[in-house]
Amino acid sequence: MAQTRGSLPQLHDNTDRMIGVMLGKQLKELPDIWRKVTKVQTSDRQTEISMNIVGFGDITEKAEGAAYPTDILMPGHEKRVTHTEFGMAFEVTQTALEDDRYDQLKKYATWLAFSAGYVLEKRAVNLFNNGFSTETTADGRAIFDTAHPLVRGGTFRNKPTTDVNLSWDSLNAAIIDLATETKHDSGQLALSAQNLVLYVPPQLEMLADRIVNSNGLPLSADNDRNSIKSRRDISIVVNPLLTDTNAWFVLSANKDMHGIKAYERVPITQESPRTDPRTSSRLYPIRFRYSFYADIAQNAWGTQGA
Repeated sequence: MAQTRGSLPQLHDNTDRMIGVMLGKQLKELPDIWRKVTKVQTSDRQTEISMNIVGFGDITEKAEGAAYPTDILMPGHEKRVTHTEFGMAFEVTQTALEDDRYDQLKKYATWLAFSAGYVLEKRAVNLFNNGFSTETTADGRAIFDTAHPLVRGGTFRNKPTTDVNLSWDSLNAAIIDLATETKHDSGQLALSAQNLVLYVPPQLEMLADRIVNSNGLPLSADNDRNSIKSRRDISIVVNPLLTDTNAWFVLSANKDMHGIKAYERVPITQESPRTDPRTSSRLYPIRFRYSFYADIAQNAWGTQGA
């Protein structure tokens, strides 16, 4: 659909007016929140395959003079990712460009870039909004699940058996889960993350700050120190695009330690303007290719709230 004089007549009539563009003046675009919790990788392929190698089980006892028992390395769960292509063009008629009294149509790049960045933010946050249902890790389970299967047997969880609201006690329980449920596919415990991100919607921001940053124990008259603050380095990241106002998440601050990831196949690219040979309308295209996925569930914990 082309931008004509009729679709935005205020830019072309002869009445003087003050034209205000909210984007960049009164209203600022969201920062790249998703990059704070997502490991971004580059790709030069149509499809990427993520697979981990499973180590050995526990070393067994051996009788004197007996042969050594043997073990082998095993392939782990596999995740295949095919990149999604995005694209749109701003089409303006030759006449509309000629009569743009306020030079607003020439600022197309600002609006296209804003729209592209917003789409990436929405796609990235879907790993959390749908992380209890349709978004899965390489093991085929939802990203946040109570029974992630281990290749050599057994399971681990990265959500509570019963969903809980954010509180000092529930955050403490999440930290315990990370310490006791972060396992290799061979079944052995792995070192859990010590520096963490508490990822919340705006409705939980101030409560999260009280829990994490109070010097004393929150909501208590006791003269106890806040051991969560003293024992862990936790930063709070707030995303208004988290749809469940009770859901909250804890992730490793080191993005190499968890599985929330994205591939950048083609970055947001403002292509060269072109002219439609039939109509002389001007086309301003934008294009990018990304994929968002989770390969492992370790060092990422979430709950939908009670």
